[in-house]
Amino acid sequence: MKPPEFLKKSPPLKSTKKEGWEERGARVLLGNYNREPLVFEKGRGSYLFDPSGVAYLDFLGGIAIHVLGHCHPGITHAIQKQAQRMVHVSNLYYNPAVVDLAELLVEKTFADRVFFSNSGTEAIEAAIKLARRYGASSGRYEMISMEGSFHGRTLGAMTLTGQAKVREGFGPLPPGFLYAPFNDFDKIRASRTKNTVAVIVEPVQGEIGVIPAETDFLQKLRRWTREEDILLILDEIQTGLGRTGSLFAYEQYEIIPDILVSSKALGGGLPLGAVLTSERLSKFLPPGTHGSTFGGNPVACAAGAALVRALFAEDFLPERVRSMSSYLWDGLMALKNRYPSLIREIRGKGFMIGCVVSVSAKKIKDLFREERVLVNATGPADDVIRILPPLSISYDETDDFLSVADKIFSSLSVEKS
Repeated sequence: MKPPEFLKKSPPLKSTKKEGWEERGARVLLGNYNREPLVFEKGRGSYLFDPSGVAYLDFLGGIAIHVLGHCHPGITHAIQKQAQRMVHVSNLYYNPAVVDLAELLVEKTFADRVFFSNSGTEAIEAAIKLARRYGASSGRYEMISMEGSFHGRTLGAMTLTGQAKVREGFGPLPPGFLYAPFNDFDKIRASRTKNTVAVIVEPVQGEIGVIPAETDFLQKLRRWTREEDILLILDEIQTGLGRTGSLFAYEQYEIIPDILVSSKALGGGLPLGAVLTSERLSKFLPPGTHGSTFGGNPVACAAGAALVRALFAEDFLPERVRSMSSYLWDGLMALKNRYPSLIREIRGKGFMIGCVVSVSAKKIKDLFREERVLVNATGPADDVIRILPPLSISYDETDDFLSVADKIFSSLSVEKS
């Protein structure tokens, strides 16, 4: 598998000490990540390059960050241009980049107002505060989230997350968070109390194994929450910015949330999160109730605006994403039919795909890495390969990925027999 000709090698980075980057990093970085034995110093399009110039086909994209691949020319130019003008300014003042991106998001979505943060977990915290401020006058503060959900690592976002292993060892946790089964409307309705102010859902649960919400479930939930004056919050941190075939996934479910949380791809590779909401709800966070020193950073917002414009100007939405993702799905389904004892299910939406396997997903991920292809292993039973290619992926790159996958599953099939 060879990268395109336009991907010229740049001089490799060299460690100035005897140890390599991995050894040096292992000595000084906090050990809270299970880093793989890889070092990358350059990215272009669908590829990452190690310090020696070896190319890896990236079907993980920084975990759903690089929807237009690495170093998209329009995004790169916007970052460079803004960095030459102004890198940061206080939120005590307006800046053109933050206004520009906010206007784009309001134009392209249901929202009337936008709040910017540095990350998805910070945006979740802002959404929690907005929901609680909304319910304060009636004494409501509880939020219902879905079992298996993932909303972030800060204390509030972590407590909102519907996975006990994520919360373990960090108690006492803040009160006011309830959990109900995903895709089970009746159980959610039954778990509601007099204190319930909001329900939060991911249209596709990514961290637990790429499980999409059912359309009937989300539509019932939207009708019920509206009737009961309960806020519906959609966590579109992973599903947003074209990943599922529309700018945000809620469009495909034909519902409108009260609050939407975005991040990951939003900053074009730079740290940026956002809360999108209505004019009515925005009034519950007046001056002094919430803020962020770096939220809405001009450079990140300039990158975000360039990303959103590129998604539409370059016809990624919806035509290209739907046609290219269908091509990938067809290839994966063919592999499932070829190796039914190894591949149990292909699920997800658009370019957010989970391949449910009958052997260790971590082992398969490592085999992909040996073939210089990057994917992710997830799922509570180490049984899901998570596939997150860029929306800009080509037919040839898709064929390369499928060829490697075929080789891996063929070898595993021989082992199993």
